[in-house]
Amino acid sequence: MTFLNPLSRALCAAVFLCAAPTLAASPFTEGMVSITMDDGWSTQYSVARPALKSRGIRATYYLVTDAVAQGWSGYMSLAQVQTLYAENNEIASHTRTHADLTSLTPAQLTSELHDSRAYLAANVGALCGKDFASPYGAYNATVMTSLKAEYESHRTINAGRNYRDTVIYELRANDVSSAVTVATVKGWINQAIAEKSWLIILFHEFTTGTPTRETQYKSTNFTTILNYVKSTGIRTVTVAEGLALTDGLTEAPPSVGTVIYDDAMGSGFQDWSWGTHSLDEAVTVHSGPTSLSFEPDYWEALMFHHPGLDLSLYQSIDLWVHGGTSGGQQLRLALYDNATPLGSINLATVLGHPIAAGTWEKVSIPLSTLGATSGTVNDFYLMDDSGSDQGTVYVDDFVLVPY
Repeated sequence: MTFLNPLSRALCAAVFLCAAPTLAASPFTEGMVSITMDDGWSTQYSVARPALKSRGIRATYYLVTDAVAQGWSGYMSLAQVQTLYAENNEIASHTRTHADLTSLTPAQLTSELHDSRAYLAANVGALCGKDFASPYGAYNATVMTSLKAEYESHRTINAGRNYRDTVIYELRANDVSSAVTVATVKGWINQAIAEKSWLIILFHEFTTGTPTRETQYKSTNFTTILNYVKSTGIRTVTVAEGLALTDGLTEAPPSVGTVIYDDAMGSGFQDWSWGTHSLDEAVTVHSGPTSLSFEPDYWEALMFHHPGLDLSLYQSIDLWVHGGTSGGQQLRLALYDNATPLGSINLATVLGHPIAAGTWEKVSIPLSTLGATSGTVNDFYLMDDSGSDQGTVYVDDFVLVPY
């Protein structure tokens, strides 16, 4: 990727050293965890169900309903789904065919959303299919409007934990792929307990042997995780039960703006970064339980992708930056409309001095300074601007500020 030089070195920016409130981190009375399953793979019944049932843990199953109705190979049967429901698990919707909802016509989108929910209500239980998860975590404003008309919640694949004031159509979930270690999942559980937050864990397939696909998870690791859940005493809830304990917010307060990162990726954003980074830094934090850490070396970058945002709705980009133990990092913010550069600037230029060590500073960048006041933005970069080895920098409360 080729980056432009700054459009201007003259910048009117506000820099603050005071504290700011967390954007969404009102704790529950205790930590909670939900075990969720996507797609309806047969191993969720044959492998995961016995492990869950023997430990008294109920789960939420997001099903691809054509797979169940048409008897796709490798998926659960309708009778198995009915058994799961009779055992007080939650049955939720994951569309009819697992299509990328952002690529569909209006009629196709309606069919994927409505027909899936209707099938579950008619064939499994009248209360089934109230909650929804979008395939591939892919959704945009059109999809969101349509799914809100059909469902009571929407679970994303944006990693992080949920709080009482989390928007219920932007529920965060941690995806457990074959490469995710038991230690990592235990760390998530410990965070939820400490924060009194709600952790949603997402699984797909299971295998008793060695995983051959990214979506497969080793059954012995799964049972070790369940044993740890039981040993900690953390409360286990279905998604529906967790939702009942939230404030039921369906929209973020307008004053918050559009979150790119605050304790986790914002709604609709995906982490396409390269380079050493973590979305779960728990020690050096500006607000809430976590921040984002990044070692900006040799043109590496944080890259946060979105299906598309209308720049005319926003006046600035705000973020908080901390230079760690070293400070002085050369870090550039750049906006792109896919391959088209919209503008960029070095954060030290915004601050009027190098990024400071040992303290948080707020950086507010008017979009007019970048020459990016209209059109669509898809990608937000925070990139090494030195071409050398730099110390770790921390970022938090990264937001597009509306008019």
